[in-house]
This record gives sequence, C-alpha cells and structure tokens, in this order.
Amino acid sequence: MAPVPDDPTAAQPADGPAPADPGGRPEGTLHVPISPVGADRVRWVAIGVTLVGALALLPAFASGYGATLALTLVLALVTAWGWPVLSGSATPDATSVVLALSAVAVVLSAVRDDLRWVAAAVAFGILLSFSAQLLRRTGREGLVLTLLSSFGGLAVIASGTTAVVAADTGRGRAVAVVAMAAVAAALLADAVAAVRVAAPALGLVALVAASVVAMLVSTRVDEVGLAGAFGIGAAVGTVSWSFRRVLALEPAMMTLRGQVGAGAGSVLAVGAVVHLFAVFS
Repeated sequence: MAPVPDDPTAAQPADGPAPADPGGRPEGTLHVPISPVGADRVRWVAIGVTLVGALALLPAFASGYGATLALTLVLALVTAWGWPVLSGSATPDATSVVLALSAVAVVLSAVRDDLRWVAAAVAFGILLSFSAQLLRRTGREGLVLTLLSSFGGLAVIASGTTAVVAADTGRGRAVAVVAMAAVAAALLADAVAAVRVAAPALGLVALVAASVVAMLVSTRVDEVGLAGAFGIGAAVGTVSWSFRRVLALEPAMMTLRGQVGAGAGSVLAVGAVVHLFAVFS
C-alpha cells in the first residue's frame, strides 16, 4: 500500500488553527498563567493585609479579651469576603454570605473562654453551606468544590477564633504578642521572593526571620522564654507563610478580592497554633 502523504491541515480544526495568546500558546491549552516569581511580585496587597492584621492584633491581645474578639471578627468577615474567590467556589457571592453569617456565630462563640460552643457554631456553618446549595437556581455545577470552599473557610475562621481566649491570661497574651510579631516577620520571605538566589530558600527565610523576631520580642515580656519564643516563631511563621505560598499561583491571586482573602486568612490560620502554645507551653 502506498504511503498516504501528510496533510498539513489534517491536525487543525475545520475553522482553522486555534488562536494564540500573546505568549504564543494556543487558547485552551493547560498552562500556568504566571511564573512563581511573577506571582510573588504581584502579591503586595496580600502582604499588606497580612501585615496590618498581625500588627493590629498586637495591641488587641495586649489590651485584653474584648478588643481581640472584635478584631478577630473583623478579620473573619474580611476572610469571608475574599476566600470563596480564592478557593474556587462556583457561587462566590453566596459562599461569602454563608461564611459571613457563620463567622459571626463562630467568633462570638469565643465569648465563653472554654470554647465549648465553637464546634456547634462550625456545625451551624456546615448546615448553612448545604442549605445554600439546596436553594441554588443554577443547577449543581461545581457543588463539591463550592462546599469544600465553605468548609475550608470555616476551618480558617475557627482556627483564628481559638486564639481569642489567649487574651484572657497573662501567659496567653504574651504568647499571642510574640506570635503576631513572628507572623509579621515571616513576610520577609514574600518580600524577597523576586530575588532568584533566595527563591529556593524562602521557607528557611520565613522560619529564621519569624524565630529571630519572636525571640527579640520575648525579651520584652516575662512569660515567654527564649526557647519557647523560638518554637512559637518557627511554628506560626512557617504556617502563615506556607498558607500564602500554597495559594500563590491561584489565578484569583491576581485579583484584589483574592489577595485580601489570602492575607486575612494567613493571620487567622495560625490561631490554633497560638492556642496550643498558650495552653500547653
């Protein structure tokens, strides 16, 4: 049988070749929209929100329970606004409403310093998430991802809520102040992410910066020693930085709403770590 000559048009669709984007890639191909370095360079809103949230919590924890509760609620509502876009909810506005209502219940449950009602408040948020999907008029497209978005937001808000009770004791306030200083210090890794030689060691930069600043701050308080401050700084600095870094290449990180959600969420996410150190250290 004679070989069939190659047809240069056979591999192309009937209406011609796929159009290319400015980078030379055909539309519809799977590609990362930006490089890791490029993503880090544009995340200044997330960095700013993280810095403002951590520095605002410093005097709040030092002031006591009421100020800490109020500011945690503000951060939870900000997270509720930005998180659904960042986490890929198919109905981001509806998910924001669900998380906002749930945030009020979850954070206010910390009025009891034994946190007895936090689990019930989170359960209320889960039920609200399912109810919102039952009321959808646009079908069930993206149902699982939307529910996971809601549950992830609830987990972040609940984590931040557990740190509120740290403001009820002198030891807890000292731990929280050291932790918030470490969260702010870990932002150094985000600031130098565009430096190519630093890119492979960003996690180490965050850990060292957070630990050093935590130990320096601990010299100003009596309740936390240097060894404890090192552990607090290393833990919360790494967790907060990792939270933002994991989300760095999400397309929503190119939007204001996504960056705000990532910044506020990275502050609340360390709440459970703060609580553990305050209780067991």
